Amino acid sequence: MNRRARKGRRDAAFTLIELMVVILLIGVGFSYGLIRLDVLLPRSRLEKAARGIGTTLTRLREMAVFGGRSYYLEYDLDEHRYRIYRPTTEAEQADGAPDYLETTWSDLPDRVRIEDIQYASNERVERGRFEIEFTPEGEVAGHLVHLISDDIAEDDRKYFTVELNPITGLVSYEAGKKEYAQVRDEYDFR
Repeated sequence: MNRRARKGRRDAAFTLIELMVVILLIGVGFSYGLIRLDVLLPRSRLEKAARGIGTTLTRLREMAVFGGRSYYLEYDLDEHRYRIYRPTTEAEQADGAPDYLETTWSDLPDRVRIEDIQYASNERVERGRFEIEFTPEGEVAGHLVHLISDDIAEDDRKYFTVELNPITGLVSYEAGKKEYAQVRDEYDFR
Protein backbone atom coordinates (compact mmCIF):
# COMPACT_ATOMS: atom_id res chain seq x y z
CA MET A 1 0.00 0.00 0.00
CA ASN A 2 1.44 3.34 -0.89
CA ARG A 3 1.92 6.22 1.47
CA ARG A 4 -0.91 8.33 0.04
CA ALA A 5 -3.47 5.52 0.48
CA ARG A 6 -2.47 4.99 4.16
CA LYS A 7 -2.71 8.73 4.87
CA GLY A 8 -6.24 8.91 3.34
CA ARG A 9 -7.41 5.90 5.35
CA ARG A 10 -6.03 7.36 8.60
CA ASP A 11 -7.76 10.74 7.97
CA ALA A 12 -11.10 9.03 7.41
CA ALA A 13 -11.10 7.23 10.80
CA PHE A 14 -11.60 8.58 14.34
CA THR A 15 -8.98 8.14 16.97
CA LEU A 16 -9.96 6.83 20.39
CA ILE A 17 -9.38 10.26 21.94
CA GLU A 18 -11.63 11.98 19.39
CA LEU A 19 -14.35 9.42 20.04
CA MET A 20 -14.08 9.91 23.83
CA VAL A 21 -14.33 13.71 23.42
CA VAL A 22 -17.48 13.33 21.31
CA ILE A 23 -19.05 10.99 23.90
CA LEU A 24 -18.12 13.41 26.69
CA LEU A 25 -19.70 16.34 24.82
CA ILE A 26 -22.88 14.34 24.22
CA GLY A 27 -23.00 13.44 27.92
CA VAL A 28 -22.55 17.06 29.01
CA GLY A 29 -25.23 18.18 26.56
CA PHE A 30 -27.59 15.48 27.75
CA SER A 31 -27.00 16.44 31.40
CA TYR A 32 -27.66 20.07 30.63
CA GLY A 33 -30.78 19.07 28.72
CA LEU A 34 -32.14 17.18 31.71
CA ILE A 35 -31.60 20.16 33.95
CA ARG A 36 -33.36 22.46 31.47
CA LEU A 37 -36.15 19.93 30.96
CA ASP A 38 -36.85 19.99 34.69
CA VAL A 39 -37.26 23.76 34.52
CA LEU A 40 -39.61 23.54 31.54
CA LEU A 41 -41.90 20.79 32.86
CA PRO A 42 -43.98 22.96 35.24
CA ARG A 43 -44.65 25.50 32.48
CA SER A 44 -45.50 22.70 30.08
CA ARG A 45 -48.00 21.22 32.54
CA LEU A 46 -49.60 24.64 32.99
CA GLU A 47 -49.98 25.17 29.24
CA LYS A 48 -51.29 21.61 28.80
CA ALA A 49 -54.00 22.27 31.39
CA ALA A 50 -54.99 25.50 29.64
CA ARG A 51 -55.18 23.79 26.23
CA GLY A 52 -57.25 20.96 27.69
CA ILE A 53 -59.83 23.36 29.12
CA GLY A 54 -59.85 25.45 25.94
CA THR A 55 -60.35 22.42 23.70
CA THR A 56 -63.23 21.27 25.90
CA LEU A 57 -64.89 24.71 25.74
CA THR A 58 -64.66 24.75 21.93
CA ARG A 59 -65.92 21.18 21.62
CA LEU A 60 -68.86 21.81 23.95
CA ARG A 61 -70.12 24.80 22.01
CA GLU A 62 -69.99 22.77 18.80
CA MET A 63 -71.78 19.83 20.45
CA ALA A 64 -74.56 22.11 21.73
CA VAL A 65 -75.09 23.87 18.39
CA PHE A 66 -74.89 20.80 16.16
CA GLY A 67 -76.66 18.51 18.64
CA GLY A 68 -79.54 20.93 19.21
CA ARG A 69 -79.43 20.60 23.02
CA SER A 70 -77.76 22.24 25.98
CA TYR A 71 -74.47 20.95 27.32
CA TYR A 72 -72.73 21.98 30.50
CA LEU A 73 -69.16 22.27 31.67
CA GLU A 74 -68.83 21.80 35.40
CA TYR A 75 -65.70 23.07 37.13
CA ASP A 76 -64.74 21.71 40.54
CA LEU A 77 -62.48 24.44 41.92
CA ASP A 78 -61.74 22.56 45.16
CA GLU A 79 -60.52 19.41 43.38
CA HIS A 80 -59.11 21.23 40.31
CA ARG A 81 -60.96 19.26 37.69
CA TYR A 82 -63.81 19.61 35.18
CA ARG A 83 -66.33 17.47 33.30
CA ILE A 84 -69.07 17.62 30.68
CA TYR A 85 -72.70 16.71 31.25
CA ARG A 86 -76.08 17.11 29.58
CA PRO A 87 -79.70 16.44 30.49
CA THR A 88 -81.09 13.25 29.02
CA THR A 89 -84.04 13.26 26.67
CA GLU A 90 -87.41 11.81 27.62
CA ALA A 91 -86.72 8.83 25.33
CA GLU A 92 -83.40 8.18 27.10
CA GLN A 93 -85.10 8.42 30.49
CA ALA A 94 -87.82 6.02 29.33
CA ASP A 95 -85.02 3.55 28.54
CA GLY A 96 -83.78 3.88 32.13
CA ALA A 97 -81.11 6.57 31.71
CA PRO A 98 -80.50 8.94 34.66
CA ASP A 99 -81.52 12.60 34.49
CA TYR A 100 -78.06 13.60 33.35
CA LEU A 101 -75.35 11.93 31.30
CA GLU A 102 -71.90 12.96 32.40
CA THR A 103 -68.31 12.22 31.51
CA THR A 104 -65.66 11.28 34.03
CA TRP A 105 -63.76 14.12 35.63
CA SER A 106 -60.73 15.49 33.80
CA ASP A 107 -58.08 16.24 36.42
CA LEU A 108 -55.59 19.02 35.91
CA PRO A 109 -51.91 17.99 35.84
CA ASP A 110 -50.06 17.66 39.14
CA ARG A 111 -49.37 20.93 40.95
CA VAL A 112 -51.58 22.91 38.55
CA ARG A 113 -54.83 24.28 39.92
CA ILE A 114 -57.69 26.60 39.09
CA GLU A 115 -57.17 29.76 41.13
CA ASP A 116 -60.50 31.31 40.14
CA ILE A 117 -63.02 31.88 37.38
CA GLN A 118 -63.89 35.47 36.51
CA TYR A 119 -66.98 36.77 34.71
CA ALA A 120 -67.14 39.90 32.58
CA SER A 121 -69.03 41.58 35.43
CA ASN A 122 -65.85 41.08 37.48
CA GLU A 123 -67.47 38.49 39.73
CA ARG A 124 -65.14 35.71 40.81
CA VAL A 125 -65.69 32.13 41.85
CA GLU A 126 -62.87 30.72 43.96
CA ARG A 127 -64.36 27.64 45.63
CA GLY A 128 -66.88 24.88 45.07
CA ARG A 129 -68.48 23.68 41.89
CA PHE A 130 -69.44 25.97 39.09
CA GLU A 131 -71.14 25.28 35.75
CA ILE A 132 -71.35 26.97 32.38
CA GLU A 133 -74.26 26.28 30.00
CA PHE A 134 -73.75 26.01 26.25
CA THR A 135 -77.11 26.49 24.55
CA PRO A 136 -78.21 25.10 21.15
CA GLU A 137 -78.22 28.70 19.87
CA GLY A 138 -74.48 28.99 20.64
CA GLU A 139 -74.92 31.20 23.67
CA VAL A 140 -72.50 30.85 26.54
CA ALA A 141 -71.39 32.96 29.47
CA GLY A 142 -67.98 34.42 28.75
CA HIS A 143 -65.41 33.92 31.45
CA LEU A 144 -61.73 33.73 32.30
CA VAL A 145 -60.17 30.68 33.92
CA HIS A 146 -57.03 31.56 35.88
CA LEU A 147 -54.69 28.59 36.20
CA ILE A 148 -51.67 28.63 38.48
CA SER A 149 -48.66 26.34 38.87
CA ASP A 150 -47.41 25.70 42.40
CA ASP A 151 -43.98 24.79 40.99
CA ILE A 152 -43.18 28.15 39.38
CA ALA A 153 -41.90 30.90 41.65
CA GLU A 154 -41.95 33.92 39.32
CA ASP A 155 -45.32 35.72 39.50
CA ASP A 156 -45.33 36.62 35.81
CA ARG A 157 -44.78 32.99 34.74
CA LYS A 158 -46.86 30.97 37.19
CA TYR A 159 -50.25 32.02 35.76
CA PHE A 160 -52.00 31.12 32.54
CA THR A 161 -55.42 32.44 31.46
CA VAL A 162 -58.04 30.75 29.30
CA GLU A 163 -60.68 33.13 27.96
CA LEU A 164 -64.03 32.19 26.44
CA ASN A 165 -65.47 35.06 24.40
CA PRO A 166 -69.28 35.10 24.87
CA ILE A 167 -69.99 36.74 21.52
CA THR A 168 -67.81 34.71 19.17
CA GLY A 169 -67.43 31.58 21.29
CA LEU A 170 -63.71 31.64 20.55
CA VAL A 171 -61.19 30.51 23.12
CA SER A 172 -57.94 32.39 23.62
CA TYR A 173 -54.90 31.70 25.76
CA GLU A 174 -52.61 34.15 27.45
CA ALA A 175 -49.55 33.66 29.59
CA GLY A 176 -49.98 35.49 32.87
CA LYS A 177 -53.10 36.51 34.74
CA LYS A 178 -55.39 38.45 32.41
CA GLU A 179 -58.23 40.50 33.86
CA TYR A 180 -61.36 41.76 32.14
CA ALA A 181 -60.99 45.38 31.08
CA GLN A 182 -63.78 47.38 32.63
CA VAL A 183 -65.73 49.93 30.57
CA ARG A 184 -65.83 53.14 32.60
CA ASP A 185 -67.84 55.52 30.40
CA GLU A 186 -69.01 56.14 26.84
CA TYR A 187 -65.62 57.62 25.86
CA ASP A 188 -64.10 54.13 26.11
CA PHE A 189 -65.93 53.26 22.87
CA ARG A 190 -64.26 55.96 20.77
